[in-house]
Amino acid sequence: MLENELQKDGVYVRKLTITEELADENGYATVLSIATAMQEAAGDQLVDLGIGFDVTSAKGLLWIVVWSVFQFSRFPKTGETVTLYTWPGTKMHWFYPRRAYVFDAEGKELAHAAYMWMLMDATKRSVTEDKGMLGPLPKVSVEGECKVPPMKIDFPADLKSHGRRTVDACEVDENNHLNNAHYLNWAADIAKASGFRMHELKTLWINYKKEILPEETVELLCERDKDTLYVAGAGTKEQHFIAKLDFA
Repeated sequence: MLENELQKDGVYVRKLTITEELADENGYATVLSIATAMQEAAGDQLVDLGIGFDVTSAKGLLWIVVWSVFQFSRFPKTGETVTLYTWPGTKMHWFYPRRAYVFDAEGKELAHAAYMWMLMDATKRSVTEDKGMLGPLPKVSVEGECKVPPMKIDFPADLKSHGRRTVDACEVDENNHLNNAHYLNWAADIAKASGFRMHELKTLWINYKKEILPEETVELLCERDKDTLYVAGAGTKEQHFIAKLDFA
């Protein structure tokens, strides 16, 4: 997609400079920093549209992400300023699609992502619909935009244990569960421990199956198949998430 195709109403734009805090030890922006920037931009747009956290929480609703897929052409380095675009798509059944793109200063695409959002009942902690409470929801279509993430992919049945991880207070968001971007960070940490270099990551697909609550401990599982890494987070009774990372 060309950057000039994003110059239309309904597309939210912001600049991001990669600081040392947003980069890894090699000076490349981390998956966490890119995913967080995309997520924060989406949240700010929801606020501008009048359907942000303050509005939805007052109605007993929470925005959550259930699927996402990221594609990376190049990770920006420390000192680079990039432009981020994001916009909501047309609702599909109970799902609210969203896209996000990142371009460098020369107008070259660095990364893009597609999400499937849903609404959660804040009390029951289960998926629900807005039932008109949020009014007419915006929808934007951009020519050449990436497809929504697939809901199912081939995934190995048996993965090896990689240890356990407990949710830290700094990883919890305003929905009072592990922030979506930190799921990706957990997967990235396993990838690095498995010998992958994160700036060579090409695609990352993830399905958020069950929220992970503050101070909850999750068993992390993984399986490497050449340049692909499969990661899962398992609770006592069911999986919390599964992710697939493909590297160059």
